[in-house]
Amino acid sequence: MEALHHPYPYQEELPTQQTMDAMWRLFLAIGEFWEIDADIEAMSSNLVVFMSNRIQVNPTYVAEYANAEEVIDELISELGEAEAYKKLFTDPSANISPPTTKLARARQLVSNEFVALQLALGGFKTFGGAKNYLGYISGANIEGDTPYRTYTKEPK
Repeated sequence: MEALHHPYPYQEELPTQQTMDAMWRLFLAIGEFWEIDADIEAMSSNLVVFMSNRIQVNPTYVAEYANAEEVIDELISELGEAEAYKKLFTDPSANISPPTTKLARARQLVSNEFVALQLALGGFKTFGGAKNYLGYISGANIEGDTPYRTYTKEPK
């Protein structure tokens, strides 16, 4: 019965540096592929925190990140780097539900979450229409003019 009350032994496990480097390359490839016009280099600490939080909530993410690294390495050796990431991001066979293949798990549990993270950190501005950017919101759902922080387009 004592084993039931001990902390889960894998809770403190972290990905290897090699896996972290592979996840950073994936994160950069996402920005390049989707043409996200944001300072992705400045998001590196956010990515590390995001991954650490995922692992704390669900320790199996250590294996998911290692799987994604393995899938990407295999795709790169078969297709080359650009085509490998394109396949990971767009192959319809990676959309199966539940994700039962290594490719599907890499896409749905790692790549798609990294896309969402980039968009949440400011990548959404790439697609236009961001108003009142400072708060990442457009204000209250009130008809008429917004009574604060009006949007002005800054010259490039």
